[in-house]
Amino acid sequence: MLGKLIETITGQSIEAAFKEYIFDRLNLTQTYVYKDPLDGRPASFYHRKTRLQIPLYMPSIAPEGGIVSTARETMTFLRAFFDGVLFPQTHLKELMEWKFLWAPGTFFYGSGIVRQPLSLLNMKDGLIGHWGQSGAFAFHHPETGLYFTGTVNQAIGQSAAVHRIARIIRHYKKTQSPT
Repeated sequence: MLGKLIETITGQSIEAAFKEYIFDRLNLTQTYVYKDPLDGRPASFYHRKTRLQIPLYMPSIAPEGGIVSTARETMTFLRAFFDGVLFPQTHLKELMEWKFLWAPGTFFYGSGIVRQPLSLLNMKDGLIGHWGQSGAFAFHHPETGLYFTGTVNQAIGQSAAVHRIARIIRHYKKTQSPT
């Protein structure tokens, strides 16, 4: 629905709108809307050890994440998102009206972004960003100012990424503490 709204307002296809308003603006030269089921450039993704064979899935979800990018360019987007380059930073608070979800994982959902707790013992803090459906992730940790992008190339497996990110944050905090 949002994709159709963007197309109606801009008078462009979703691909053209993303390119003009985001990809070109941020100089994302290796980021594109996935349209061709025969495009073999993106890395395969898996459900555990089984490679998923779903060639029509990615081209069918352009407005909700059918985008291919590199970790570096995802980082560029993530920083621009939180630094107010794409829209005024004051609008971020509107996106962060959190609703708690237990499934498909333990996290809080806002308007298009999530707050991912780093542990069940501390549900109030954590990462802010989003998971991709292929296991890609883009998160900001406001407390430390750290950003994280990457992929686990799994339809499941986000908890492993969260545990590793939490370890990095703990190590970072320890090295930043006055001794």
